[in-house]
Order: sequence, then structure tokens, then C-alpha cells
Amino acid sequence: MNPRTNGPLRVILVDDHAIFRHGMRAVLEHACAFDVVAECGDGESAVAAYLALRPDVLLLDLRMPGLDGLEVVRRVVEADRGALILIVTTYATDEDIRHALRAGARGYLLKDAGPEDVCRAIERVAEGGMVISPDIAAQYVRITTRAELSPRELQIVRMLCAGKPNKEIARSLSVEVTTVKGHVKSVLDKLGVRNRTEAVAEATRRGIVPSY
Repeated sequence: MNPRTNGPLRVILVDDHAIFRHGMRAVLEHACAFDVVAECGDGESAVAAYLALRPDVLLLDLRMPGLDGLEVVRRVVEADRGALILIVTTYATDEDIRHALRAGARGYLLKDAGPEDVCRAIERVAEGGMVISPDIAAQYVRITTRAELSPRELQIVRMLCAGKPNKEIARSLSVEVTTVKGHVKSVLDKLGVRNRTEAVAEATRRGIVPSY
């Protein structure tokens, strides 16, 4: 973590929408009394600005042209293990949340948060804490408490998405049909769904398999 000074919190604001940046800057500087040391509209400039200025908190959107927010998190954390990054986005899929926090983000806030919530979230992250938007807190708990799919289960779910029945999956993997059925049950449990159709939909939504 970068050493804190006695002055206002130093923040870099990253979002590809200028109107959102303008509004958020007003919140940060007036409602929060923070110092916005840089604004960036893309990921490449965000990484460069962070490395040059070393702010207390990097406020970052996920979806941007070119280098996306997730890759910004990875590059910044690789360069500075103490980096404090707060995601502020409209996207709240399981995969977005899980990948962002696993990459090193310290918080995940939705863009409809009020000014006071934004101020408190940044202060909390700057203090070394973690912040999850109340709107997705239950979702985050579900994500973190659910076991990951094993490599074999990933194979199974991809074959389910391809429409293959258990017998064909068993032949492809050179295993018994009963073994496949056991894997399918485990996949359903881990994805939190009731049947194969729901498993396909959930796997697609999470990005486990590509959507076409």
C-alpha cells in the first residue's frame, strides 16, 4: 500500500464515458473532498497514470475499449501489490465480480450508488478494507461459497452445452455412464441449477462457455 499523507485522498478516475467522469469528479471533489489527480478514458492511460502518480485509490470501470478494466487491475497489481482499486460499474455478473476481486480489486460498487455511498466506499478501501455494493452482497456470498468446477466438470458442462447426451459424453471421455451422471449432478449443484437446460443457460451467462 502506498504511504498515506495527511492531505485529502488522492484518486484516479477511469471511465470511457466523459459525462460519467464529469459527474463522478464533482462527487469526489465536492461531496467527498478528495483530490482527483487524473482522469482517464481508457485502460492504457489508466495504467500509465497509476504508475506515474501512485494514487491512494484507483476508481475503475470494467468495460472500456482496448484494455478493459480487468486487465488494468491485473497490470496495476502486478506492478504494485499494494494497489487499492475500487471497481465502479454497471455490470454485476458472477464472472465480472469473481474475476475482478480475484485479480486484486478491493471493492465492487454499482454506478447507481449515491454520493455518500461512493465516499464511504473509497474511504473504506483507502483504509485497507473491502467494499461490496449492497445490491450484490448476497450474490458475492453465493459466488465465494460455491466450489469451483473441476477440470473434468468443465469438460462435462461444455459437452452439455453442445447438446451431447450422457452416453456420448461417456464415450468421448472413456468413462462409464454412471460416472458421467455423477459429474452432471455435481455440475448442477455447483452452478445452483436444477437441470441440464438451466446448467447450459447459467454456464453461458457466467462465461464458462461462449455465447453465440
